[in-house]
Amino acid sequence: MNNIKYFVIVLVVVALGFVFWNYKGTDKEVVVVPPVVEQPATVSTVSVLDAANSGGTAAAINASSKTINWKTTNYPSDVGVNINLVRKVSDSPKTFELVRVLATDTPNDGQEAWVPGKGEKTDDLYIEVTCSGTSEFNAGCSLASEPVKVN
Repeated sequence: MNNIKYFVIVLVVVALGFVFWNYKGTDKEVVVVPPVVEQPATVSTVSVLDAANSGGTAAAINASSKTINWKTTNYPSDVGVNINLVRKVSDSPKTFELVRVLATDTPNDGQEAWVPGKGEKTDDLYIEVTCSGTSEFNAGCSLASEPVKVN
């Protein structure tokens, strides 16, 4: 019985030695994959135009429809953006206050129609497109532009 026990032990040692010898003897190319560096997402408000105006700058705020345009970079296509109507309260430092939220989590398709409400006929109003508050951005999200004046 002892002989069988020693034989099994020797056989296991030889088998393990053979496995390790073969593994060590192979030259395996190690491929180092650089880590994916995630860039922060950005949102830029591009323009606010009269819906009837195919180009140029926005006309004075009135009851006509406006088109808000924006662009995003490194931003998930399935995550919406927020659009705010803000008023400039100071130039130094440049400070804005929220007048009202125009859209929350609107599709990130680059444009949104907006009809100014009553009382929104002042020349100190701006549109600000911001990152969605309902999504977590791995590398963060920031504004890449200042709000765009609507006048």
